[in-house]
Amino acid sequence: MKKLFLLILLVMGFSGVFANEYEPEKTVTEVNNNVALFFLNMVIKDMGVTAVQTNGIPNEDADLLIASANNKKFHITGLKCTSMVQALDDSGGELAYMVTLYNIKDAALKKLNNAIKKNRIRFSKLLDVIDEKDLDAQMHGTQEAPNPEMFSRLRNVQVYDIFVTTEDNEDVHLQIYAEYFQDAKDL
Repeated sequence: MKKLFLLILLVMGFSGVFANEYEPEKTVTEVNNNVALFFLNMVIKDMGVTAVQTNGIPNEDADLLIASANNKKFHITGLKCTSMVQALDDSGGELAYMVTLYNIKDAALKKLNNAIKKNRIRFSKLLDVIDEKDLDAQMHGTQEAPNPEMFSRLRNVQVYDIFVTTEDNEDVHLQIYAEYFQDAKDL
């Protein structure tokens, strides 16, 4: 019982370590055959998931594929990205942060959907199709950058929320949550 109590306190303590009002929420991973994220171009039933957490942003060398294992047509109805950098002290507390919230403009959705071929699109291709003029951006953060001698590491978070609708009008929320840390001495 004592261990359970300590574990609960530990979880509660760490849940607020990185928290600021812009901290992206992780979605629950589910298997979906109508539209999902697949690894290594392997579109196999019951192998596609709706959410992935990684320590780097997928790119052409390590890409994710948005596809349908059931060969259903789908279209992207929305795309949001949260890009956040936090300066953390030795105990992991936040000293400063900068966050940019991106939303795709409605006019750019057509470009994205035209890039879907044979009910598939690579995540890297999705990012290549859009550029700055296709996005609305809002920046937030602390007033001043921290003294580089005060923080011990940076936390980088890139979260992509992709909203998709299938030909059967099923709405699916896909998420790629990339989080990685960088020691201040390496900067």
